[in-house]
Amino acid sequence: MSQHPTCRSCRTSMEEGWVADKGHANSVDQAKWVAGEPQQQKWLGMSLGISTKGKKQFDVTVWRCDRCGLLESYAR
Repeated sequence: MSQHPTCRSCRTSMEEGWVADKGHANSVDQAKWVAGEPQQQKWLGMSLGISTKGKKQFDVTVWRCDRCGLLESYAR
């Protein structure tokens, strides 16, 4: 985002950040927005997680108000 959003409650400028998403072996990645409904992958009745193959995805950027803590998320 080129411009900092303004907090809806405090009317002050917000700080840009992101949400850490821990995965396999505690590796850290940026959270993503994925189009559509989550679809479980299964093999022999065991859950293998949620499939994202072929789905539109965007990194999630989160803005935080220093004063009240309000978070706003954007996927671009």
